[in-house]
Amino acid sequence: MSAGTSFFDRALAWHHAEGTASMRREKSLFNALLTHFLMGVALGLSLVLLLGLIDAFHVRDLVAKSDAPVQTTVMLVTTYGLMFGIGAALTGLVLTLEDES
Repeated sequence: MSAGTSFFDRALAWHHAEGTASMRREKSLFNALLTHFLMGVALGLSLVLLLGLIDAFHVRDLVAKSDAPVQTTVMLVTTYGLMFGIGAALTGLVLTLEDES
């Protein structure tokens, strides 16, 4: 050990040098796309909830007067969730590939 340098000082310098190399771990492409997909699904489900609660377009009446209201609700929710999820995943793919290049 050199004079004036303690173990704590060397450990602190090593930790500081290790932390500045990379601020965060690089996410894999799958994890990035999954994150975008799930954010899109959440956005789509919140939109369906707002459409049902606000009832500006009479979606609630349309579902209630259908022959099978439970199946209609399930189809509406899954369609909006998947539509927004796939759209967000494709947008995330473009943004991730553009960011890497």
